[in-house]
Amino acid sequence: MLKRIIQTIYPATCILCGASGAGDRDLCHACEADIVENRSACCTCAIPLPDTVNQQFCGQCLQKPPVYDAAWSPLLYAQPLEWMIQQVKFNSRLSFTRVLSDLLIARLPQIEVLPDCIIPVPLHARRLTERGFNQSLEVIRPVAKYLNIPVDHKSCRRKKHSQPQSGMNARQRRQNIKDVFEFDNRMGYQYIVIFDDVITTGSTVNELARVIKRQGVKRVDVWALARADKNYSV
Repeated sequence: MLKRIIQTIYPATCILCGASGAGDRDLCHACEADIVENRSACCTCAIPLPDTVNQQFCGQCLQKPPVYDAAWSPLLYAQPLEWMIQQVKFNSRLSFTRVLSDLLIARLPQIEVLPDCIIPVPLHARRLTERGFNQSLEVIRPVAKYLNIPVDHKSCRRKKHSQPQSGMNARQRRQNIKDVFEFDNRMGYQYIVIFDDVITTGSTVNELARVIKRQGVKRVDVWALARADKNYSV
């Protein structure tokens, strides 16, 4: 009742257009409708596929599948979601993370087996100090709480300070991210979900999955808020 009274006196406004009546998500229905869904995607890497293509896997995964077992990314890295994510990462608009988390929760698929934990892609200590927070951790926390899955942001560490991946091609990204992670499986995990805010080429999550599986983890899946098209450079 108190919540309803507060919403009546101070109605929520949309973080994108400023319209009132945005509801609990701080996003009006019209603006949420502008967010592009990743409806037809490869079951392995979640890259968007043409709606007219009647297949479950992309050509790349059929020829050379990634180290991780499966990926789920319900949205495309396109406007207005692109702007929202950038506001968090580069302008410290942490209030946006609640909206991003809600977008994920609203699109969760049916999960038959829960992972032992969710590991957000770690930032190097230098980058974490500069930014002040790990955006992947902030977005996934409410989702993990909703699913009652622990979030482990301590077992995995980024031991090398690599260059930002922005502007690099797939080969450069793979080389740039090689051997930058280390993982301690003292908890004896067997099934882990890696979470990243955006998947572009998949180089980062694939390298992290490789390091995790070397420590005896049997299954590694990847979840991401958004998936970039193969021709997009983040």
